Amino acid sequence: MVNVRVRGIYATAISKILINEGFKIIEASDKIRERLNVGFNTAPCDVTIKNTENPDEILVIGSPDEARVIFNVLVEKLKYVFKWESKIELNSVYLALIAEKRGDCCIADLGEAKGVLYPCKEDVGGKVIVGVKHSPIKPGDKLILTRNFRVVGKYVHIIHGEQKISFSEHIHGEDAKAKLSAIAISKLMGSGLGVHFRSSAKYADKESLISEIEQLTEEYKRILQLARDASKPVKLRSGEFIAIVSLSSLAKQILDEHRRAVAFTLSRHHSLKSMGLSNLVDFAESVLSGVNATIGENLEKGVLNYLAERLREIGKVEILHVKPTGEILRLQPGRVLDVKVHDNKLIAVLERVIKSPGIYDGLGIEKKPGDLDYVVVDTSKPILQHNYFRDGNWLGTYININTPPEISESSIKYHDLLIDIVIFPTKEVKVIDTEEIKKLHEDGIITDELFEYAQQTVQQILLNPDNYIFNPLKNHRN
Repeated sequence: MVNVRVRGIYATAISKILINEGFKIIEASDKIRERLNVGFNTAPCDVTIKNTENPDEILVIGSPDEARVIFNVLVEKLKYVFKWESKIELNSVYLALIAEKRGDCCIADLGEAKGVLYPCKEDVGGKVIVGVKHSPIKPGDKLILTRNFRVVGKYVHIIHGEQKISFSEHIHGEDAKAKLSAIAISKLMGSGLGVHFRSSAKYADKESLISEIEQLTEEYKRILQLARDASKPVKLRSGEFIAIVSLSSLAKQILDEHRRAVAFTLSRHHSLKSMGLSNLVDFAESVLSGVNATIGENLEKGVLNYLAERLREIGKVEILHVKPTGEILRLQPGRVLDVKVHDNKLIAVLERVIKSPGIYDGLGIEKKPGDLDYVVVDTSKPILQHNYFRDGNWLGTYININTPPEISESSIKYHDLLIDIVIFPTKEVKVIDTEEIKKLHEDGIITDELFEYAQQTVQQILLNPDNYIFNPLKNHRN
């Protein structure tokens, strides 16, 4: 049985999915225990799921075999996601050889990868035991190493070269910390080792903590012996599997469905929360949960109408373009020309005044300051339409293929699917960047479902591309 701890704005829905799959949720919050009818389990966790600093992303970390299983289950169930996993386990321990020196840094060869070690004390060719301090997950991430390697257990980390006691942020109270410190001092005094108490330590009995510290200390001695006997780079101990799942608006709709099975859930619940509207969602759901279905449906529409009104009042909308690398591009904001709500969708037309010269992507047409870009946003459609005009003349349309946009009071956000369509003034239509999305799919960054979704969207547009051209002078599509 795999024990999973789930935190963050997706906790209820993810916990529901995992319980359905036979996994055990530990340290569940009061609300989750009530909603899912589970007890408070204090067993040490095998896997932790939590938000990253990016509210669209969830981090999966834990024991290698168990965490990989959980990661694969989430990807399978949520379907429309971007995913990255590190090939190098966090806190894994290696014997490394110094491959080169770059100023104060060493480039250390682990055998299966090279990482950065700072400061550089060894000569080229020298041996050193290192731990993985930062695992590269996304493209461009660096592998950061440390001499203060850790031997990871369920309750504690034993730390080489760092003679101090530290605690998880979830361990509170001076009495609790004093009791744990006393155990650490009694077992590690004079060893030169430090210890970090994980959050699970607050529930462990004294005997279990002592037993694990003794076990990890023996494991530490084994690592040193293996390193002495080795002459080339080698992995000395496994660490923790670590991966990120990035949730598109489509994946959040699936999460909404799972949450709705155990609690009243507003349409777009997880999208709105990830856009910073938690207070609005919590208030609306507290009101809606006590009314009949008809009134509830009307109030749900009221949330969209509220957002539409706020967009009109603020008058300017920030555009957040999320790349498949996870990088967020903040495009030039647009002035709100029109917003309407229809059939549980919001449609907005934005005007952007081009400020810099250049070339319009895909169209190959000169871009001049003063040109106008009329952006059409429809929360029910997986596109963003850019319609370029100069002195009333249409220059062309660029259709960005993406997941259905998410909205807040002052911004829209979408996950880019790379493949795009351009429509020239001659009405010639061209599909561009097809190889980029194929490579992402081959590299396993986007799922089969998301890849197929992008392809189907392209085919739908090609059936009648004229429907995707916006003419602001006539206030309708050509």
